[in-house]
Amino acid sequence: MKITIDHLTVDVESRMSVLDAARANGLYIPSLCDHPRLVPFSGCRLCIVEVRGRRGVVPSCGTFVEDGMEVVTNSPSLQKMRLQILDLILSEHPSACLICREKETCEDHKSTIRKVGEVTGCVLCPNNGRCDLQAVVEHLKPDNLHFPALYRDQEIHRRDPFFERNDNLCILCGRCVRICHEVRGASTLAFVNRGSRTVIGTALDRPLLDSGCQFCGACVDVCPTGALTEKGVKYEPLPDEKKALICGFCSQGCELTMHVRQGRIQASVPADCGPVNQGQACVRGRFLVREAVYHPRRVLRPLVRKDGRLEETGWDEALRVVAQGLAACAPRNIAVFGSVQDPCEDLFALQKFAREGLKTTNVAGPEAFSAQARLLETAAEQGFTAPLNYRISDISKSRVILLFGNCPPMVGLEIHQAVKSGARLIIVGRKESPAIRCASAWLKVSGGKESDLLTGLSKILAGNGQLQNGPELKGEAEFKKHLQEFKISEAVASSGLPEEKLHRLAQLLEKLRPAAFLFNAEFAEGAGGKANIAALWNLSVQNQALFIPLGVESNVRGALEIANAFRGEAPSADEISRSILAGGYKALYCCGPLPKVETSPAEFVVVQDSFLNDMCEFADVVLPATTFVESEGTFVNTEGRLQSFDPAIAPCGEAKPGWRIVGDLAKTMGLPGFEFETHAEVFEAMVKTVPAFRGLGRTPKKPAAFVHEPVKDGRAFAVRPLGAAEEAAPCEHDPDRYKGLAMSRDIKTLNIIRGHK
Repeated sequence: MKITIDHLTVDVESRMSVLDAARANGLYIPSLCDHPRLVPFSGCRLCIVEVRGRRGVVPSCGTFVEDGMEVVTNSPSLQKMRLQILDLILSEHPSACLICREKETCEDHKSTIRKVGEVTGCVLCPNNGRCDLQAVVEHLKPDNLHFPALYRDQEIHRRDPFFERNDNLCILCGRCVRICHEVRGASTLAFVNRGSRTVIGTALDRPLLDSGCQFCGACVDVCPTGALTEKGVKYEPLPDEKKALICGFCSQGCELTMHVRQGRIQASVPADCGPVNQGQACVRGRFLVREAVYHPRRVLRPLVRKDGRLEETGWDEALRVVAQGLAACAPRNIAVFGSVQDPCEDLFALQKFAREGLKTTNVAGPEAFSAQARLLETAAEQGFTAPLNYRISDISKSRVILLFGNCPPMVGLEIHQAVKSGARLIIVGRKESPAIRCASAWLKVSGGKESDLLTGLSKILAGNGQLQNGPELKGEAEFKKHLQEFKISEAVASSGLPEEKLHRLAQLLEKLRPAAFLFNAEFAEGAGGKANIAALWNLSVQNQALFIPLGVESNVRGALEIANAFRGEAPSADEISRSILAGGYKALYCCGPLPKVETSPAEFVVVQDSFLNDMCEFADVVLPATTFVESEGTFVNTEGRLQSFDPAIAPCGEAKPGWRIVGDLAKTMGLPGFEFETHAEVFEAMVKTVPAFRGLGRTPKKPAAFVHEPVKDGRAFAVRPLGAAEEAAPCEHDPDRYKGLAMSRDIKTLNIIRGHK
């Protein structure tokens, strides 16, 4: 449709606000309460416009376009009203600098003046230079204030970690309250009190730590003034540059923007247009990137054990010691344990080095104990083909969601959006999930008993005729036979749920479509893990539901694809892990986190890591690796999306990327085939070797590029007997561990990391 804005005819989309239409065509309308990710609020009234045929003025943020609409955004009467509104806003906001005629001349003299407890002007404000209110004042250019100024004299809240709240700078735009409720689903913040005493706060004025705050920083990111300020950058000057990055703390692949000044990380904020996180982040990505990069336990130089102590040395000596130690062992006596927190290029180089250079097949990593790996194993044994690729955004389109265990933060946001749209969330498991606040029901089924519950639901649905639609699928006859033999009483006994609840849940699955079934590694591990997966898979085929194994660590999917490309006749990851923990190998090259062991797992231990971790206690050599902030590479996120990133800063100390370390070590050992000079050469070799990556280019211009999966012949039911017990995975690892640095979800632990008292 076409509308006219200030005598300019433009094409616009339906359901677009007048404010968005103006911005899309390069026209500026001042606004302070509006935000692209929030429902129009029309609170500040600065965005008022005139529409032909309508009386008075209307807020452009809450007025939607109509074909042929004529809009005036700038007229003398509008300018006068906006100045009056701004005058009222500034009467309760420190504004000395905003209307000062000499403010530009003091720019060179305020580098440290902002380090004060009370803000009375822009030069004292930590948000100076990045403030939306400043931009509005600059546009409207008020020359004086006509209302008496009122300083609120509110106490600055400094008792919570990561950010401060200064109500004296708050203009009550409501952005923080709305994003906490509408987008994050936490509803921690609210308007407190009434009239002139209104402030932003929590229920009963409790600390954020005790109010269910996620510490995602979304409220800080949308605040238009300095009322909410990150503690770590409060006294920092503006950054020199901003660098795009993929967060490596978990498997979601959130896009972040690094604020860099003089080669050092100042802060990390979510990118506005990240296809996965859509401008959101979690506490780790938002506040802990800098803490991780500059952590006191960072390994900055190679370490070699001398006289029982690790001592700093040069790369040449460290690589020589490693080469001698590995060369002294037969291939069958060498084990290599990788990390799923490293880029694909590092993992590829490590696999190639282990199998082609060291000639060992004893190669394992945490990816073998992930939900995705267990799904692939179960599918191969049970006779069905399970896809791993999906889109997180599809979860919000579901009408009923079954969640087994915890979910990553961005998945939680999609679940929240689905529930807002009327979806039912059913959580299954003994442990409480953060998503419990928006759940319709919490079924406290003991671990390992889920398969009986799911088979019971399948039997009820089959009794309602849900297996009679369409042509018969592969394995359907065996599945029907299994359901006939299964008794609902078994589901009732093992789950502890009344039969009435089972029927009600089955009724939900039958009536509400589409459905989404989400599970993590905890659901898939242990004696009944594969039976759980098979039963959930059959229910998803029967119900035509979205079936999603949730990843935890950053590059599980990439590690799986690379390991599968190199896998031949070799011991299983379980067997290798048991042997490592039992000290069954003479040499161990370890890149990933391992359970804490009481004694050295091998005679010769090499740790390639970014931080000093528990394994370093037994290490003969420690090789410093770069973090994801200092290296370039690719991750494959939990969706199967290939994501590339470049370094935001130069490596700290003498740290090197993993592929470079492996290449230098191979050169020291005289092994051919590792003459990689650039990251691009490693990526090119990986694409040729790993089928899932073939045809994919490393370029940020393809944000939707997904790794390849085998062609599907259609869905099939699990055909083998269900419920067979198996031994639990022996090598459990901490899913919140990044390169040896504990990144607990417990906020109080994060406080300690941050130094908050």
